[in-house]
Amino acid sequence: MNQNIDIEKLNYRNGVNGIVVDKDNNFLLVQKLSYGDNQWDFPGGGLEEGEDGKGALLRELQEELGTNKFEIIKKSKYVNKFEWPLEVIKRTFAKKGKTYRGQQKVQFLVKFIGSKDEIKKQDEELKQIKWVKYKDLKKHLIFENQWQNAERVIKELIEKV
Repeated sequence: MNQNIDIEKLNYRNGVNGIVVDKDNNFLLVQKLSYGDNQWDFPGGGLEEGEDGKGALLRELQEELGTNKFEIIKKSKYVNKFEWPLEVIKRTFAKKGKTYRGQQKVQFLVKFIGSKDEIKKQDEELKQIKWVKYKDLKKHLIFENQWQNAERVIKELIEKV
């Protein structure tokens, strides 16, 4: 892939995010292998051919976290649409032979209904996971507009935080 990429002609990858909460209203965050030490996100991923949002999210949660103890509560009216940095676009193309300009993720509120010892993170994709209180989310969600999106969606989907 050369340096003269026409990003405007690339599509967005369709994806999903799960804002996962436990019975104590802690939020589940994941740190992907490609992330820096202080970069976190909510679990989720891309839609496969023919998948709907809920099915994709439940599949991604099972793959990344090794359990199916999740219950989708609500779907947000907000889609999180963002651009990828040029180096991510190039890396994706080199790895997969195709690429996107970014992602547009449908977001869901998800209740974790299992016990935390049932979670077995997928080492091929995740460095670590952690549960945090709402008041601590802002210091973990540091990508551009990540906190603003999360705050808006959480306020929409959860009555009290």
